[in-house]
Amino acid sequence: MSVDVLAVGAHPDDVEVGCGGVLALCAQAGMRVAIADLTAGELGTRGTRELRADEARRAGDILGVQSRTTLDLPDGGLGPEHRAAVVGLLRDLRPRLVLAPYHLDDRHPDHAAAGRLVRDAAFLAGVAKWGDGDPHRTARVHHYMLHTVFEPTFVVDVTPVWEQRTAAIAAFESQFSAAPGDRRTAIDGGGFLELLAARARVFGAMIGAAWGEPFSCTGPLGLDRLPDLPSGEGPVYRSFI
Repeated sequence: MSVDVLAVGAHPDDVEVGCGGVLALCAQAGMRVAIADLTAGELGTRGTRELRADEARRAGDILGVQSRTTLDLPDGGLGPEHRAAVVGLLRDLRPRLVLAPYHLDDRHPDHAAAGRLVRDAAFLAGVAKWGDGDPHRTARVHHYMLHTVFEPTFVVDVTPVWEQRTAAIAAFESQFSAAPGDRRTAIDGGGFLELLAARARVFGAMIGAAWGEPFSCTGPLGLDRLPDLPSGEGPVYRSFI
């Protein structure tokens, strides 16, 4: 099996929060899109392993992804010792592009650890003598934003799929909606979702769009030509200025 885009998260819901709009756009464009959750999120304050898996399936269906898998690595304990599992994932799915959490810092240590783990595994997956399986070199790893705000390398206009993205996040009801008597967390209730929307507004405004998803990558993005333009039209510069 091979996919065009693989989005990796530390827990179910990370991918939806960080890059759900881009995944929906890719799926609409006919690309083969997959999601991999490194853990089942078993340390979450609310929601059982089974409930979170069901929520993840519903969210993936909303985004239009072709497959979703869980590696069942330890929640709260991601580290370099799990490189082989992620290398195996990359060699099995053979993605052209990989999306992972921002790797330099995050409020939740698993998020940054997942970003570093995917970055390292993406390199090792292409080393023929490292581990088992046929080597695979993905074109690029882009890092999406979770808690820590960073200066983006690029921002994607997700306006056409904003409602779809929002619905995918809402599928994780156990995480983002607190019932009376539930133990409260930093991400339940409307405040966190309002923060996500406000942030998407800001990054969207940077490129002249209603809603935007920011990404970071190491080093410059190389192009062999300028982005395609409609026939007969000049460049369109997208900015709020």
